[in-house]
Amino acid sequence: MITRDEALKLLEEKLGSGKLFKHSLAVEAIMRELARRLGEDEELWGLTGLLHDVD
Repeated sequence: MITRDEALKLLEEKLGSGKLFKHSLAVEAIMRELARRLGEDEELWGLTGLLHDVD
């Protein structure tokens, strides 16, 4: 699995460091909390949230 550091580097390469980057960080935090509450894989859910706009 990709590491968070690798994901952040990819995110910055694709999106820059503007509003969409900050949005992705917020979605990551929300996804991690949801995973925690639901007993799911926090790292996987966090990375999914972090990278959801990279396409």
